[in-house]
Amino acid sequence: MEQLNTVPKGFNNNIIWNVTHALVTQQSIMYTLSGVKPLVPKSWIDGYRKGTKPEGAVSQEFVDAVDAALMSTMEQLKKDIEAGIFKNYQPYTTSTKMELNSFATAFPFVLFHDGVHIGSVLALAKLV
Repeated sequence: MEQLNTVPKGFNNNIIWNVTHALVTQQSIMYTLSGVKPLVPKSWIDGYRKGTKPEGAVSQEFVDAVDAALMSTMEQLKKDIEAGIFKNYQPYTTSTKMELNSFATAFPFVLFHDGVHIGSVLALAKLV
């Protein structure tokens, strides 16, 4: 737990923040911007969205819930893609100036964003 919660010197977040941030970003970009209710609690989205940082240590219970959500949301996302539910997409410009205006532009961005945060997790893991 200490490894997940530690914010190393020179960083402004930790491993569990990066993992949860990637999850809520996927939910926000794919679901919320499509007008579909996200599969994770609003409190997670509010606490881990762009511009947030860790506000203290999280519990094992929270880590377990995020771990379970990582798997269940990926399975549901696959089903929802196959069902074609991501139709009414609200255009959004990312902080990197990428224009997301449909599922076709949003999904590759989510994969890119996940990769960025996997890299952060790997870097943080070497320091804690």
